[in-house]
Amino acid sequence: MKTLFSTLFITCFLFAFSATSFAQTVDEVIASHVAATGGTENWKKLQSMKITGHIEVQGIEIPFTQQAVHNKGYRVDAEFQGMQIIQITNQTKSWEQMPFAGKTNLEPSSEDEHKQRVDQLDIQNEFVDWKEKGSSVELLGKDEEDGNEYFKVRLTTKTGNSAIHFIDTKTFLIYKTKRTAKMQGQEMEMETKLMDYKLLSVGVKIPHKTDQMGQVLVFDKVEANVAIPESTFDVK
Repeated sequence: MKTLFSTLFITCFLFAFSATSFAQTVDEVIASHVAATGGTENWKKLQSMKITGHIEVQGIEIPFTQQAVHNKGYRVDAEFQGMQIIQITNQTKSWEQMPFAGKTNLEPSSEDEHKQRVDQLDIQNEFVDWKEKGSSVELLGKDEEDGNEYFKVRLTTKTGNSAIHFIDTKTFLIYKTKRTAKMQGQEMEMETKLMDYKLLSVGVKIPHKTDQMGQVLVFDKVEANVAIPESTFDVK
């Protein structure tokens, strides 16, 4: 009886030790991710960013430029077959010019569209100081894909936008994200894969290539902390 008790005690102890030793909390996963991408201190140095790149879709390359000032505004300019495509978002409104969709001049976006875009004003890692930003997080377990294992972390911002981030259990870089977005009044699940992480001058890593349902964005040049007038995001 004593031997059985000892065996059960040891088994239970080992099980408990194993669970506490290897199970990671959502805070630990997030802390490892932030550290792997440069750390909180470096992320807070990033105050503006200018990206020059191109979109690859159906064998066509569309050049674009994106300018952003942290928590102030961002603007995307692209050109396709001589048509100017513009998207602007600041804290209060969003606008877009999409000639192929019948919008030949800058027009205000809907409230739903603005709500989906406003979180992008945070150009620092959204997991940095997530509590202070009013976000909530949840660890949904793990998943496997292509022989790799990922933590699934759902982050919901204070505006109500939610996304599931698949964080590599080895590198702690985000492999892909899944989110639901409204497009033309209909909800669609959007999956974006993040690739080709590179270090910026401020010491943080960001992906330089993304693939969203066959639409590939390539960042040819990324400049950190460049001077961008806030008037860039004003529409008269």
